[in-house]
Amino acid sequence: MSTYFGFHPSKEDFVSYLREKKQIDHIIPEIYIGNYMPWDVPGLYAGLFAEPDSPHQPMFFFSPRDYKYIDNNYARTNSATARGFWKTTGKERVIKARGSILRERTLIFYEGRVPPFNQTNWIMHEYSLLEDEANPTPELAQQRGFVLCCLKKIQEKKDSSIFAQPDEWPLISEEYPQPEEPE
Repeated sequence: MSTYFGFHPSKEDFVSYLREKKQIDHIIPEIYIGNYMPWDVPGLYAGLFAEPDSPHQPMFFFSPRDYKYIDNNYARTNSATARGFWKTTGKERVIKARGSILRERTLIFYEGRVPPFNQTNWIMHEYSLLEDEANPTPELAQQRGFVLCCLKKIQEKKDSSIFAQPDEWPLISEEYPQPEEPE
């Protein structure tokens, strides 16, 4: 059994990680997520993240920002991989922690490059510092090109219905003996 680096940082810790990225590169790896399918990431750092057969454990890593295009007031990130893409879901959240403002986005991975797309069970939370875009200090400007990501596979929900589906219903003749007819 291999040992692995497992931890559950708070949102406040994310602020520190983003500010001190270069100091903790040896603890939290750097992965360009656009180069990999989500199910390949656990194998990249199998000894660091978790046991190879447990992709449900959260995996933390830094990823460089990759912009598809940048307009005057808008920058669209490139979310494509070789066989799919990451789609933002829900609202972007703003978190205030340790005097900083942290931006959190939730993304779900979809397989396919043309419709129909197949939603997978892979989810990623992406964290970035908000103030580094508005008025960066020289130290923050170096970290500006990175986001902190938390990737994990959501466990599939088991069928919780108490009733069997119609095609699973037992035939009465198989399940119960038929009463004998009186003579």
